[in-house]
Amino acid sequence: MELKVDVPTYYGSSASYTAGERPEFGRPFVPTVVRPAGGLRIVLGSDNYFDEDAPDVQIERRPNGWMIFLRPVGGDEVSGQLVFLDDGRSFLIPERHVSSTPPTVALDPGTEVAALEETKTIRTTDYD
Repeated sequence: MELKVDVPTYYGSSASYTAGERPEFGRPFVPTVVRPAGGLRIVLGSDNYFDEDAPDVQIERRPNGWMIFLRPVGGDEVSGQLVFLDDGRSFLIPERHVSSTPPTVALDPGTEVAALEETKTIRTTDYD
């Protein structure tokens, strides 16, 4: 079983949205594929499950919650894990920096990642 979804880009917190230049969600619609894999694997930015250049997350059920493995560089090592316990607690565990994948970094609450919201580098023709 495999599910392919084109995910719209969220602009709701960007300057182009607040200025009325873009919709809250819109182009580009980026391909994503979800497939069982000893849990659930979600390949981001590709509709090819075997694309080793695309980032992915692996979700596994554990006895008392969920473990989510983060792999932001396709075909490379895990950068960290998210843990969701059934009692509502959650944890971020950075991986040691032993590969070319930089470790996950925990930021202070309220920190904004400006590079995530920049719209000038988004090319709508890349995916639609």
